[in-house]
Amino acid sequence: MDDVVRRAAERLPALAGAAARPVGDGWTCDTAELTAADGSVWIVQSPRSPYAAERLRAQGALLPELAHEISAAIPEPAAPLGEPPLLVYRRIDGRPCDEVPGGIWPERFGRFLYDLHAVPPELVGLRSITAAQARDRTRATCTALADAVLPRLDTDEREAAEAMLAALLDDDEMWTFAPVLTHGDLGPEHVLVTPGGDLSGVIDWEEAALDDPAGDLAWWLHAMPAVGEHALAAYGGAPDRRFRERARIRFALMPWHEVVHGLGAGGPAFVDSGLAGVRDRLVRPTGPGSPNPP
Repeated sequence: MDDVVRRAAERLPALAGAAARPVGDGWTCDTAELTAADGSVWIVQSPRSPYAAERLRAQGALLPELAHEISAAIPEPAAPLGEPPLLVYRRIDGRPCDEVPGGIWPERFGRFLYDLHAVPPELVGLRSITAAQARDRTRATCTALADAVLPRLDTDEREAAEAMLAALLDDDEMWTFAPVLTHGDLGPEHVLVTPGGDLSGVIDWEEAALDDPAGDLAWWLHAMPAVGEHALAAYGGAPDRRFRERARIRFALMPWHEVVHGLGAGGPAFVDSGLAGVRDRLVRPTGPGSPNPP
């Protein structure tokens, strides 16, 4: 922690001598909470890999511009990231949304997503892409995921998984949407809520990219469906005919990333839990037009 405080103070002198404690269990960055002498509380993120450093730099460019365009608080770098990059921002108060029962935050969250997805990419320093380009990127990602996951499945599971991937990647009607700016990693730990149940902020923008809007609602529609439906209604409803099908498959693919992480730095426990999630969420063919969302 002493090194983190030193590096943070080099960027923001008010943090010299701050009390520090590690927080979170992210896959790519070490995160610490620093309390300065004046009582202000800050979050510091330090990358563990070249990939994480690249994503921190991308956040450093994106977040200051994006903060002016959306309806919830997001991390705003308080100082230049420097090299190696270090993201320092004032802590956003709030609790993970699944720890706060009730409130209007699901509707606020849906409006937040509407605002986020409506941001013109060029306004935040990005270049628009087509659905065909998004499809190519998704195919490359799915190929890497399949290489890690499919050999670890039983024959019937593997056949169902291959059919699910084909349903996503090979059906042209799945790719008629307009790619939008997405958060890319929205779970309850990244959506902060006030004690009164209002949306406070959205954190951890490492995976922000131009992509399928269904990805940002996929977890909510299937892991917290009541919240997901309220959020989707506030969003304005499904923006295209195949939105829910893509959301169902993207939800199913989330544990595949956990397997890949486990095969890398995460360790065997992540492989085991990821494979359990793969099996639990697998979309199995049920007839014409499958996979069908449940």
